Amino acid sequence: MEGSQALVLFILCALLYHSVAADHTARYFSEAEEKELQTQLKSLNKPYDEYGITFDCVDIYKQPAFDHPLLKNHTLQIKSISFPKSMNKNPSSETVKLPRRCPRGTVLIRRTTREDLIREKQIQRTKRIDLQEDTVTVEAYTAGVSFSDLNEPVKFYGISAILDVFQLSGVLDTQTSATQIIVNKGETGPLEYRNVIQAGFHVHHEAEGDNLTHFFTFWTTDGYQKTGCFNIHCAGFIQTSERTTPGLVYTLSNMDPKTSNWMLVNDQEPIGYWPKEIFNNMADSSQIQLSATASSPTDQPSPPTGNGELGGASFKNITVLNGELNPYPPYVQHAETFLDIGKPFYEAVYNVDSGLFYGGPGGWKPQPQNPPSSISHH
Repeated sequence: MEGSQALVLFILCALLYHSVAADHTARYFSEAEEKELQTQLKSLNKPYDEYGITFDCVDIYKQPAFDHPLLKNHTLQIKSISFPKSMNKNPSSETVKLPRRCPRGTVLIRRTTREDLIREKQIQRTKRIDLQEDTVTVEAYTAGVSFSDLNEPVKFYGISAILDVFQLSGVLDTQTSATQIIVNKGETGPLEYRNVIQAGFHVHHEAEGDNLTHFFTFWTTDGYQKTGCFNIHCAGFIQTSERTTPGLVYTLSNMDPKTSNWMLVNDQEPIGYWPKEIFNNMADSSQIQLSATASSPTDQPSPPTGNGELGGASFKNITVLNGELNPYPPYVQHAETFLDIGKPFYEAVYNVDSGLFYGGPGGWKPQPQNPPSSISHH
């Protein structure tokens, strides 16, 4: 099954702050009225269970993000978003499997289980750069296009694109396959100052606990060493949507020059944002990537990407934005296509007018005497 989704990562200039004033007027209810209220609350706030996954409606001011020590004094920002004229506003042809909308004042959050945290720790152990323990070696393969400030002193403040999403089969529990947008800052400097935001769709059993296609996010402020996590498995990402959240099955961000918060938007619906407080070097971006990534143990053939066919998936209507939310011209974007392993396994072709076409059946297995060069992304 295929659909298209509009992912946006950008900075918003116009903000609309909503404040809630406490109602100090006293009102007394009868015992029957109180019982009716409690029944209504239980009905409104009951968990939503889709595909065996539980989603809760959580008070927007009591969500996990505010447990982050750097967000104790953070003011919640609920923004009214005006999309740049350059952005495509066509509705998606397929939608994520959505639970019902949460009541006003609450946000939809996937419930984190003990198993989720155990899998997250395992991912950190096996993917950490300075790993010393003996584990199964994992090879990572990437294909896509990168926009950077290599030749021009430019700063990127946003990225939007329409991308294909597939219920991809043939990905084993030990493998991953993702289509994503990656926003980097400090990628050429020390790891402790490499800030990364990722959003997209993946099949990742270790992260999600199944082999379905999920909408996902990831962030780090130290090059994947100790900070960050998938979805909302740790404090940091602030959820603002009542019906769409990281972790949903099948269904990216923009930064604000006034607040420096990176917004996450899917099909024009604001999902939430990464607040500026959690980053150490993310007032803008020096590199943006649109890519397909896949990983597999070295003793297994590589998994498929995209729709499993060479060049069968795409990113279209790609728009890289400046601080005024205007598109950068192509010569400033400095687009470079990268492909770790080519035909007949994977493909990546970029054209400034038509977009990025990628994907492939996989099936490549590294040879001990001639391992491929690879770029590891979480």
